[in-house]
Amino acid sequence: MFDLFWHRTLKRPYRLHVTQQGAGPTSIILLHGVGASGKVWAPLLKLLDPAEYRVVVLDLLGFGDSPKPQWPEYTASEHARAVWAALKRQDATKPAILLGHSMGCIVATHLASQHPQLAQGLILYEPPLLADVAEFPRHTRRAARYRAFFEYIAAHPQLAYMESHILWRIARKLWGMNISEEGWLPFQRSLRNTIMQQRMYEELNSIQMRTDIVYGRLDLIVIRKDIARMFARNKRIKLHAVTDNHGISARSARNLAQLIATEHKSH
Repeated sequence: MFDLFWHRTLKRPYRLHVTQQGAGPTSIILLHGVGASGKVWAPLLKLLDPAEYRVVVLDLLGFGDSPKPQWPEYTASEHARAVWAALKRQDATKPAILLGHSMGCIVATHLASQHPQLAQGLILYEPPLLADVAEFPRHTRRAARYRAFFEYIAAHPQLAYMESHILWRIARKLWGMNISEEGWLPFQRSLRNTIMQQRMYEELNSIQMRTDIVYGRLDLIVIRKDIARMFARNKRIKLHAVTDNHGISARSARNLAQLIATEHKSH
């Protein structure tokens, strides 16, 4: 009862699980994907010098060691609001690199649109962009198919508990997804209300900071069709391709660390 009154009625954000590494002049905020936790960033953390970087790693609301309330809708706005509250508690609201993976890209983009003073730059690794743009019908058609696929997953919670099911074996191995019974509702609602109902395309075209979008050539989860054309007129956005799948491997971590050091590091 108190939980509902404090958080739902008074709208006090839940306290997210946060870890930090280093105390360098360049701040980095890491946001993971749906069904995962901040642990997926381990390969990247090994490459970031604590003397050069202050890294803040969050477990998003409903995931990892963060609270998993059953009443929120788990929209991008709710995720971003919880992240902002956590950053204020950590005294980490000064300009930083916002680095998101998968759904974390949507949250990072929304956070940057709401708090532009926070974002020194955006790095979006494997963003699941689903845009409905008449000018780009191929992307729109594929986005509709992806939404149908994601809705199938959201409507079948039993799949998450079938350890032998190939979909979840792949998800656990490659993407760091680990969904408990308690975590199913946050996963389901984040899938429907953050990923499927996103406004990332519009927000990316409205924010002012430098943005690097990195896609894996072997990634089967995201749509790459027409991405270059869709952002061709936006000179603040640069596209990069790496030979990797949807997870954060040692190879993709090296690419991300190099991108941070060469294009986003504070001087």
